Amino acid sequence: MPNFVEKEIFWKRPKRAGEKAGFNEKIAVSVIVPAMNEEKFIGKCLQSLASQTMPRENYEIIVSDSSSTDSTVKIAKKYADKVVICRRQSAGYGKNRGAKYAVGKNLLFIDADTIADKKWAESANEVLQSTIACTGPVRALEDDSLKLTIAFLFWQCLTRVSVFFGFGLMPGHNMGVRKKAFMELNEFIEDNITNEDNDFSKRIRKKGRIIYSNGMAVRTSTRRLKKISIITYFLNGVKFFLFGKSMTWNDFRDDY
Repeated sequence: MPNFVEKEIFWKRPKRAGEKAGFNEKIAVSVIVPAMNEEKFIGKCLQSLASQTMPRENYEIIVSDSSSTDSTVKIAKKYADKVVICRRQSAGYGKNRGAKYAVGKNLLFIDADTIADKKWAESANEVLQSTIACTGPVRALEDDSLKLTIAFLFWQCLTRVSVFFGFGLMPGHNMGVRKKAFMELNEFIEDNITNEDNDFSKRIRKKGRIIYSNGMAVRTSTRRLKKISIITYFLNGVKFFLFGKSMTWNDFRDDY
């Protein structure tokens, strides 16, 4: 597996005009966007994050890039407050590198091919005042496949039901957690697996309640499921929960 960068690279945007000292003290939420070769999607993702109902000074946007070879980093610097470029190891590793630079007491995770509802950050932050973790509705971004649209509706119902019965499943592209709890759980697993979100969900629910918030709505791309069948994707999750076995990102992506 290629690493590309040997040493982690960190970039922070220049201070905005009129921005006063102590800006970090106002930040309640750190939004972390893991990315790798996402130039086709990340612009719209970050635009949705920059247009939240939560006051902009109350949250920061951090892009954690896994050594992209396209224009992902260039686009990220137009919208993000911080960009960290790390070696290409796993999705969990990339998310952890973003969290490393977070100053908010609450962490929100969203994928680079996902678009957040305008009230997404505000809703998550409100919920996390009374619970340890949260998630919300996930719909298909593209509408070119009825089968995939139905599949996402099924997974949305499955997530809601799992939360109701106390074994909450939080998809990695729509997840909120208190930073203190995140650190106490030793963050995401950094092995090259596609179930790092399910692994984290299993561990976090032992520390407190997961809440499903309708305000945390996102739309995510169905492109991965056009390469790997829905059945294979579903069985990958089942196999992980039953036997701890998971497909790797090499199975999901040609550029990994």
